[in-house]
Formats: sequence, C-alpha cells, structure tokens
Amino acid sequence: MNKLKQLFINNTFNIEDISYLSKLLDTKLPLKDCLKLISNSKNQNIINDIINKLESGQLIEKIIENNLPKKIKPYVLSLLKSLSFSQSLSISIQFHDEYISNQNKILSKIAYPLILLFISISAMYLFDLYGIDTIFNLLASFDVKGELYSGIRLIFRIIINIIYYLFILLVILVLYYSRPKKIVIFYILISKFAPDSLMSLYLSQEFISLFLICVSKGFKTKESLNLLKNMKHKPLISFLAYHLDDSLLQGESMIEAVNKNYYDSSLKRFIKIANYTNDFEGILNTYIDVVKRKIEYRIKKYTLTLQMLTYSFIGLIIIFIYQLLFIPMQAINLY
Repeated sequence: MNKLKQLFINNTFNIEDISYLSKLLDTKLPLKDCLKLISNSKNQNIINDIINKLESGQLIEKIIENNLPKKIKPYVLSLLKSLSFSQSLSISIQFHDEYISNQNKILSKIAYPLILLFISISAMYLFDLYGIDTIFNLLASFDVKGELYSGIRLIFRIIINIIYYLFILLVILVLYYSRPKKIVIFYILISKFAPDSLMSLYLSQEFISLFLICVSKGFKTKESLNLLKNMKHKPLISFLAYHLDDSLLQGESMIEAVNKNYYDSSLKRFIKIANYTNDFEGILNTYIDVVKRKIEYRIKKYTLTLQMLTYSFIGLIIIFIYQLLFIPMQAINLY
C-alpha cells in the first residue's frame, strides 16, 4: 500500500524551488537552513525527508538525485562529478535557462510553418485517398470525358505521395539521428559538407554560451572544458568541448583549435579579436549576440520560403479542385 501511495506523491522540487535554493546556497547559509527557508505546503514532505537523511549522515549528492526536476537533473548529475552541490546547482540553472531561451526563440518561429506544412500534406494525402475519386465518379455520372483531368489527377497523386513519404522519411531520420551516438555522426557529416549550416551556427553559439557561464563562475579554460565534456546528455556540446580541449592539449592556439569544420567559421575571427584585447568574455558575448541575430535571420528566411511554398501548393490544389467541380456545372448548362 505504501509503495502504491508513493506513485501518486510528487517527490520532486519544481524549478522555482531549486532556483531559490541555489540563491540561498550562494549566501553560504547551511544547507538545512536553506531547505527550511524554501519550505512550503507543496514541498514540505520532500524537505523533511531530505533533512532526516542528512541528519542520518547521508550526503546531499546521494539524496537529491530523485528530488531534482527532470529538466535540470542531467546537468546537476554531470556537474556533481567535479563540483560541489551548490556549484552544480547554480551552473545547472544557468545552463537550463540558456537552453530554454534559445529553444523558445526557435520554436516560436518554426512551429507555425511546420504545423501548416504537416496539416496541408496530411489533408492532401487524405483527399487523394478518399475525396478525389468521389469527384471523378460525379464527373462520370454526367458522361463528362475527363482524360486531361485524369492525367492531372495521376500527376497529383504522384506528387502528393512523393511529398508525403519524403516528409515521413525526414521525421524517421530525425528520430533516428536524435540518439546520442547517431547525432554526433550526423553533425560530423553536416560539418563536412555544410560547414556554415544553421545547425553549426546554433551549436557553436550554445557551446560558447555554456563555456562563458563556466568562465564567469571563476573556472579556467581547461576546467570549463572538462565540465562541458562530462555533459553526456548533451552529446554535441560534449563533442565540441572534447575536440577543443584535445587541440589545446596538442599545443594549438585557441585560434587554431576553433579553425575546424566543427565550429562556426566566424568564431575564429572573434577569437582572433579577443586575443588582441583584454576583454575576452566581452568579445565572445558579442559573438553570441551576432550569431543569435544571424540564426534568427536564417530561420525567418527559411520559414518564409516554406510558408510561400506551402501556400502556393495549397493554392494550386484549390484551383485544381475548383476546376474539377466546375465541370458538372458546364455539363448541366450543355443540357
């Protein structure tokens, strides 16, 4: 019975609780006092359980794993390998906020075109299966010869099936390559054949953003890269950190290290500028701002193109259907 009850009891903090806890820990207050200060009716049982375990001699690193929100849990667990709990929590929240900020901006721009494309393709595919034959049967009942329209209908079916199954194939490929090992292979291929791709831009600015968060916390370049390398739940960030660290260990300069297909080509120019200034972080923050604007511009261009193609495709289909439906009216007038 107790195990059954546990299934319906929320034993995790929310993001807001964790953010408050992190800020309190930064003030150097004892952990137990910080937990008591964020206590409320929703998390009281969780906090009491954690405090009891702490008093029994257990470490917070071992206790907190099951109480962390899913969104920041992977960050905290990867950072706990090298940092204290308070440091891990603080950096994880900043990592999470950076990711959510980037994700929301991109999703807000591409969601509508993708939904529109999916609905239009699905609607046309269903119409081809169940609707268009009804129209042709109606034409046949008026003894209308529609050889031309039958040819167009065949072309329509071929085009719809090609687009529909290409869309399904694309979704399957995205799901397949979204797995940790596969997505790294996919990124290597993209970097080789399209070094200035949108994906390369996005990952380079995300990598530099996370790197600067670590640097702002007082970690040196090597330490920051090691923290990012441990983030196995973000395989591409770990991949970029590994190769940058490996290049630096081989004696290459930062400029030479980022002069690879894995990184955005414009990053090299900003690193070169940063080497001649005393504001390394400021220059890289400028790079992030520039790349974010570039990403927004590209997404806007791609989505606008996609919308225009979708609208044009829908318009042509409507004209074709209208012409088919107009044939019976012409046949009636002939009688």
